Amino acid sequence: MTKKIAIIGMGVSGLAVLLAISQQTKEYLQSIEISCFDDSEHFGRGIPFQEDDDSALINSPLDDISFDYHQMMDFMDWLKENKYDTSVTYTSRALYGRYMKERAHQLITQLPVTIIKEPVESISYSPSTQTFQLTLTNTRSPQIFDQVHLACGVLPVADPYQLTGHSSYIADPYPIQKELATKSWDNNDVAIIGTGLAAVDVIKWLLLRTTVTIKAFSRSNYFPTVRITQGPDITWHHLTDQTIQTLIDSKSVSYQELDQLFQKELQALGFSNWEKTKNEFLSEGIAGIKLSLDMAEHLYHLQQLASRLVDYLTDLWPLMSPADRHSYQENYGKAIVNLRNPMPEESAQTILEAAAQGRLNIISGVEEINVKGDKFLVGEAITVDQVINATGYQLTEKTIELATPFLQNIVKQELAQIDDLGGLSVRPETMQVMSPKYGAMPTLFAHGALINGVIYQNNSTIKIQKMAERGVVYCNI
Repeated sequence: MTKKIAIIGMGVSGLAVLLAISQQTKEYLQSIEISCFDDSEHFGRGIPFQEDDDSALINSPLDDISFDYHQMMDFMDWLKENKYDTSVTYTSRALYGRYMKERAHQLITQLPVTIIKEPVESISYSPSTQTFQLTLTNTRSPQIFDQVHLACGVLPVADPYQLTGHSSYIADPYPIQKELATKSWDNNDVAIIGTGLAAVDVIKWLLLRTTVTIKAFSRSNYFPTVRITQGPDITWHHLTDQTIQTLIDSKSVSYQELDQLFQKELQALGFSNWEKTKNEFLSEGIAGIKLSLDMAEHLYHLQQLASRLVDYLTDLWPLMSPADRHSYQENYGKAIVNLRNPMPEESAQTILEAAAQGRLNIISGVEEINVKGDKFLVGEAITVDQVINATGYQLTEKTIELATPFLQNIVKQELAQIDDLGGLSVRPETMQVMSPKYGAMPTLFAHGALINGVIYQNNSTIKIQKMAERGVVYCNI
């Protein structure tokens, strides 16, 4: 009997699911039918890699990102085949999106796939048959599926200062060429909420394309570090596959155990303790960016260590108690994220030049933003013409009301639940969605940005592919 599989959302995570399916046995592929759902705008490239301004760069070097992590040079090969410059370290997200779309088309032609460029409006579940009924926006007859993969990464944006609806407030700056390039900027003063990678994109675009002056801030005021691409091979002594597997096998991981392993590895790399390392090599604002460039050799080691830790946290995070996770976030969280998700040096140089010229200032202590006539009062004394929210996308209990009707429908029916850590709750070993009504859903899986929370830092193309592979392999057991 043919198994009918639905993949809802065909961006990075939906394509990762399809790629993982394509790598299964010939017998399995002959026993399935796949339906892929997404709208025309996002099909094959998702949200991050839409057509956009060329200043919006991918934050990974050309040889560190690929449609298929089993073939890490594939993107570089595609660039060469299409006569693009491969001497640069980074390229635009739009160009990577074109590559993704081409590879998606090639993959789809090799598989038993039906493309449906129409939104899924709602989903219902039959526990007795473990099947799902999908209702589409413009099609009357619902469709029945044996297995559903949720890869719909259109998530709500937070509104930390309740400014949504004001004409001079931009709640989401992406795509930049649509949300920013169509606006009139003149010589405005602009406030940017956030200092992460999204904020870096926005700051860079405004500096290169307009004459505005910028005030940027966040709760921490730490920017991502600057990616250091050159460094020696590292031999790991403590954070190793063997030591981590021992922790995983124990079924419970304490903060103290993880902290001890990390501190030992830190010392093996020539650093002292973590607290002193943070104070010496990381700093908020513009000073932090300068430190990355001035201490490049040390930052290289710290970035490699942070990436390794985050990879292992994929399996360790769910084994930690809420109190232990809180301790980790207090002592490591923000610093590890900024080390693991660095900005390109090109972006850093643009920011440093603007800061030196007085066009960019990092401000502190912003508790509130209030509307003041046709302007905004940021904090107690700073007036700006426009405010841009660059805090990113978040699926939490607070933002679920702003999510798509489809996601709200899933949660309302208790087919899924919002995890305390953000995103939908899943079993990390299998990507099965956890339902408050049915427990682990046998044939419902979630991927990508939807589970960025319970799967720690599930925001890189490579990690999303690996997690999707887990789910697909489980389905085929």
